[in-house]
Amino acid sequence: MSEETLPRGIQTRTAILQAAHDLFVKQGYHGTAMRQIARRAGIALGGLYNHFPSKEAVFEAVFLAYHPYQQVLPSIQQAQGGTIEDWVRDALIRMDDAVRGRPDFLNLMFIEFVEFKSVHTQQLINTLLPTGLHIAQRLSLPEPEKMRPIPPPVLMRSFLGIFLAYYLTEIIFATANPPEFHQNALQDFVDIYLHGILIPASPGGDSQTPAQSG
Repeated sequence: MSEETLPRGIQTRTAILQAAHDLFVKQGYHGTAMRQIARRAGIALGGLYNHFPSKEAVFEAVFLAYHPYQQVLPSIQQAQGGTIEDWVRDALIRMDDAVRGRPDFLNLMFIEFVEFKSVHTQQLINTLLPTGLHIAQRLSLPEPEKMRPIPPPVLMRSFLGIFLAYYLTEIIFATANPPEFHQNALQDFVDIYLHGILIPASPGGDSQTPAQSG
């Protein structure tokens, strides 16, 4: 169904969300007024209130409509790999592809964290928890004998945490030098997630440096 054939109410709501999204990203939450949203959407202020009772309700709708989970979750569910490492790498690459080029999302998340103390994120997590737990369980499918007995909610949280760490630092260090900040960064994050940063202990119980082990 094209935008022209959508019911008028849906077209108006879509225009409101687009206008509010652009203003929130550019001006912030407190810097944006309902009157500005209405004007940018091409409707009267009263028409805006017919769709949303408050500015917070507008932001909540924008946050959910523009949140990349709608692309990220299907991407993770399609991840493949014959080993746990291959599956994690493929899943993170798919997640990265889904959110790359979305600097607006960082602005929305900042508003969500600072202004609303993540209340809408909590609601979203509660809704998506069953899917997230299913994905966490899938992580161990390639090699179940290698997995430690980690509760699925913690496994899901750690998996999302490693991706957020990668995503945020990619943005923070977007123009940083030296180039080592970016070279093979995703692979290094996968390796650290799966194996940590400590050299495995030798059979005698002592950790070995690469030189010692060679």
